[in-house]
Amino acid sequence: MVARTRRAAIAAIAALAVPAMLARCQAADWPPVDPGEPRARVALTAEWVAGLRGLRSFQGLQDAIGARGRIIAFETKSETPRVVYSWTGAAQSGRMRAFVYRDGGFAAVVTLKGGGEAVLNNFGAFVCPICAPPVDACGERPSWVPHDLHWDNFDCAHTITGPQSLYPQDP
Repeated sequence: MVARTRRAAIAAIAALAVPAMLARCQAADWPPVDPGEPRARVALTAEWVAGLRGLRSFQGLQDAIGARGRIIAFETKSETPRVVYSWTGAAQSGRMRAFVYRDGGFAAVVTLKGGGEAVLNNFGAFVCPICAPPVDACGERPSWVPHDLHWDNFDCAHTITGPQSLYPQDP
């Protein structure tokens, strides 16, 4: 009984301490330093894009493309600060941009060389008309959508990657 109570106390302390530590780490690492790795180690194809469905971390996205990306914009003056990363696929097979938010959320837009685009985020949204079969999944409400605004599946297509061009980029 004592061991069970002790484990419960440790779990409660960890539940309070871990989010606080993560928040400090995120704040200390923001904005991130440009990794300077814009060349992907994989070709960007519809098959490769299909394998991105369900990614929940930006590091997972970086691992999937085989490079950490190049920062092309800092957008820190908005209510939802973010950094924009860019990659070029192996053999010039396409491009990918990722919007990474201060809270760790991310969204990505993959544009293939021959045309076609797919959009995804770490909240389960995955819109891929170039996939076989095509996919149009909304996912959950992204962290960058304010909770005082109404949001449902009809709003999904406009919020997958977050606000676009609402605020000027930082100089």
